[in-house]
Amino acid sequence: MRAALLALVLLASVLSGCGEQGGERSAPSGAGAGAWERVGPAPLSPREGTVVAHVGDEVVLVGGHAGPPCPPTAACSYAQDPERDGAAYDLASGTWRRIPDAPRPVPPSSSRAVVGEDLYVLVDGELLVWHSADDTWDEMSVPGRNEWAALVADAARLLVVSGSDEVGRVPDRVLDTRTGTWSELPADPIAPAFDRTIVPTDAGLVLTAKPIGADGQPADPALVQAALLEPGAATWRTLPGSDQLGGWHWSWSGTRLVDATLGGADGGEVNGYGRTIPYGGRLDPAAGRWSRLPDAPREDWTDKSAWPVSAVGGRLVASGGWVYDDARESWTRLARPAGAPAAPGSAVWAGDVLLVHGGADWADDLSPGRRSAADVWSTDVWVYRHG
Repeated sequence: MRAALLALVLLASVLSGCGEQGGERSAPSGAGAGAWERVGPAPLSPREGTVVAHVGDEVVLVGGHAGPPCPPTAACSYAQDPERDGAAYDLASGTWRRIPDAPRPVPPSSSRAVVGEDLYVLVDGELLVWHSADDTWDEMSVPGRNEWAALVADAARLLVVSGSDEVGRVPDRVLDTRTGTWSELPADPIAPAFDRTIVPTDAGLVLTAKPIGADGQPADPALVQAALLEPGAATWRTLPGSDQLGGWHWSWSGTRLVDATLGGADGGEVNGYGRTIPYGGRLDPAAGRWSRLPDAPREDWTDKSAWPVSAVGGRLVASGGWVYDDARESWTRLARPAGAPAAPGSAVWAGDVLLVHGGADWADDLSPGRRSAADVWSTDVWVYRHG
């Protein structure tokens, strides 16, 4: 159960008014690197876990937790009520505007997907829908259970994908956003499983998951398995198994599924695997062929000069302080911009542009209740343009 929860969790005073533009640019982080630009603070209070999405010509921020801050190593007892307000940043003009409050509070890092010009956010079994065309919100219920569900956009369809079968199988549901009707995807051949994801590709829907054995435990090592549901098909086709432990952050590059998670595991001293198995990897679903990440850099969480932004976006993936470009099969160091907090906030790709909202700086003080939201969380927004 802990593994499934891990898989689903993807991590100043009130400033500015609508229309503020940016200002500070730092140097590129190295050969082939892009450039960071601080585009001014978002017109929201300091907070963490804002839902960030690219909708049309804007990047939209909504919800999150605005305080009091709880240190990353602490279990705090005080209430952490989420926010409802939001804002939109126009990528072309560099201006901000407020959007109406969501119909209900939006918890940190709630699952979201964009279908056409509409943003869907899953909150407590309800779909909150922001229509960018007229700047209004709607709300609708999702049928059945969806405690560990994630939203996935598939053309005009919205998938509500179950993250785990650990407490019983929950079907993957499909909303036709044109008609408002619900249906279910066919049962998959990997069930029961955990760490379930579904990604639309040119070959069809690709399910990745890790099987749960008859004893209720995953295999050791828990390697990623995959299945393909081709367009118009009524059944899934099982693909060859991987030699990969991750499968948490997939991106469709146009030719391959890519999980750019660095590092791996060897199983430890007791019942070790006899080798280090990588977390990340690639899958060509049409050919059913897995491959390693090409020339993957070494995982190094001690490098404080890097900014470990996490965001998937087609051929570009930000992961572990790097940007991986699957078209070029290249890695670019993602340096921490001058003045940015140590831990980056929520991020999203808009084409070749990466936008990061805020982040946290705890310095050496991790005492609960000792620091305010303005002490810890940044309202700044940083934009990276990939070179």
